[in-house]
Amino acid sequence: MALHQSLIIANSLSVHHDSGDTLFSDISFSLQRQVTGLVGRNGAGKSVLAGILCQKRLPDSGTVRCDCLVGYLPQLTNSNDQNLFGTVADYLNISRKLRALERIEAGSSDPRDFDILGDDWEVRNNLCEQLVGMGLPPEPFQPCSSLSGGELTRLQLWLLFNAAYEYLILDEPSNHLDSAGRQWLLSQIQSFSGGILLISHDRQLLEQVDSIMELTPDEMKYYGGNYSFYWQQKQLQQAAFDRSVASAENKVMQLQRQYQRNQEKAQQRESQGRKLRKSGSQSKLLLDGMRDSAQRSQSSRKVQFENQLYKAEQEVKALKRQQTQIKPQKMTVNSSDKRLSRVLVLQELRLAFGNDAWINLCVDYGDRLHLIGRNGCGKSTLLKTITGTLTPAAGQINCHVSLCYLDQHFSLLDEQQTVLQNLQRLCPEQKEPELRTLAAGVGFRRERVHLPVSDLSGGERMKIALLAVSHQQGDMLLLLDEPDNHLDIESKMILAQALRNYQGCMILISHDDSFVSEVGITGTITVG
Repeated sequence: MALHQSLIIANSLSVHHDSGDTLFSDISFSLQRQVTGLVGRNGAGKSVLAGILCQKRLPDSGTVRCDCLVGYLPQLTNSNDQNLFGTVADYLNISRKLRALERIEAGSSDPRDFDILGDDWEVRNNLCEQLVGMGLPPEPFQPCSSLSGGELTRLQLWLLFNAAYEYLILDEPSNHLDSAGRQWLLSQIQSFSGGILLISHDRQLLEQVDSIMELTPDEMKYYGGNYSFYWQQKQLQQAAFDRSVASAENKVMQLQRQYQRNQEKAQQRESQGRKLRKSGSQSKLLLDGMRDSAQRSQSSRKVQFENQLYKAEQEVKALKRQQTQIKPQKMTVNSSDKRLSRVLVLQELRLAFGNDAWINLCVDYGDRLHLIGRNGCGKSTLLKTITGTLTPAAGQINCHVSLCYLDQHFSLLDEQQTVLQNLQRLCPEQKEPELRTLAAGVGFRRERVHLPVSDLSGGERMKIALLAVSHQQGDMLLLLDEPDNHLDIESKMILAQALRNYQGCMILISHDDSFVSEVGITGTITVG
């Protein structure tokens, strides 16, 4: 199949919210046998579009033609999702063979077991080798619910890349993956012979794509290059847009000044006419004719001016509306006031699972610690143990401040409540106008604060959860478990700057080296 041949063609796709608001409208594009990056602001509809392309949902209008077998990796955004997969062997559809092999090794002579196993006598050894190669424990019957987010993501990806798919749609595949996992993902992408639509905000991953598309409410913009090329073009477009806004505003000012000058000249002529009438040097009939002619001309000029001004003002308003859509977001993190010197002490701590090592740690005010380690080593387990969600196997935890914990699945949010209701519940000290201002800063302006959390994208949920966590009162220790997951590129930069300006202490889990560097880490803790 030729490189340029379209495998998936989307024509005039439109999707609307239940409220009637448009998510995106009249979107058309095609996908070839190459790696295409899909970017866009949180809530733009990227995951919705992915579901439409792989026929998991229908658009409100438009069509999709698919000429290939498509594999799909959805975002893992809910902790309950992992319970649906059963064991690792169940998920890989290999349980029956493994159970048959176990029965045969235990002495079974049932012909059905031999039929199930066939000639695949090395099935268990081969599977364990594959699991180790993926960085997973060689335990086929381990429940998927016990895997870390990164381990489960790698398992899902391995199954997709080793199936017979000609095209893959991967929705935030690097979320939860550690550095080794990201390198493994990149190698899988580079060796895959089919086409890939890569929905991602991972700048390092997007550097490796052949082209980038950006989803907006009104169109799909195409950029023929990787992330660096895309970002350069975006900067040029922004500069051109800013010039257009300035030019439109300048045109309105020029029209207003010209009208003012015309008014002043008309007043001068009217004053001269009154003087001539008083002097009697001109006939009254002639003066009346000149006055009527001047009034008609002035009225005509006024109508012409009002039309020109209206068009110029409408152009400014249209540009301002676009400017509101791309208006930079903002986020702040409340800082502690008391500034206690010693915040957290872990003494001879052993985790219940994930890591057998003894952990000793002191966290002082102002410490900004990066928690590192491979997927499944116990990083999230350590944070949950500090909060008291999990009981340690041994050791002591002494915490002298409030804990603000944000997990990978936004567990603090109530999906049935609206954005505003969640913020009011989680930040009771803040008044509604203050909460609305905070929400507007991350894109939830006016009536959008009344959207239920269940309708939000993963990135939008993370923004609301971050607002709630970061605006608690008094001394606090921020425990952030991959807060940059799901966030769009702009939002990652904004969050990194907000955390950099934060004067308190925090423990951060993140596998995005660029994000970690921008946050301003003062030390690292290695787990495992």
